[in-house]
Amino acid sequence: MASTLTRRDLLSKTTLLLLIPIVPAAAACSSSSDSNTPSTPNNTTPANGCKGAFSTSTVTNNHTHTVCVTEVDLIAPPDEGATYTSSTDAGHSHTVTLTSAQLTTIQGGGSVTVTSSAPFAHDFTIKKA
Repeated sequence: MASTLTRRDLLSKTTLLLLIPIVPAAAACSSSSDSNTPSTPNNTTPANGCKGAFSTSTVTNNHTHTVCVTEVDLIAPPDEGATYTSSTDAGHSHTVTLTSAQLTTIQGGGSVTVTSSAPFAHDFTIKKA
């Protein structure tokens, strides 16, 4: 006597077979690294989202800002230096400019302190984590 296959059995078995080839492909595409940020253990992105040099400013007028110096600029500092835009807080952001020499210092493990643009300028001490 031949056994019968119910619709439920057919769907559950074929669905499982269809999903098996997708799982390895999806896992291969789940990298969290990006070229704008440096490598971290297990190639993960730090909690602050910056894989370069991250800094939080001093408090001015009851607020702070953050800035991320990109890994690309740390590895190969532009001759003219680089300017970064801080996070926005209290309705404004700032620019932070670093010279090529300052970028080299940060990449070498040192720290630099710079003052942001006005209004309500902030100091940033920038170093690699």
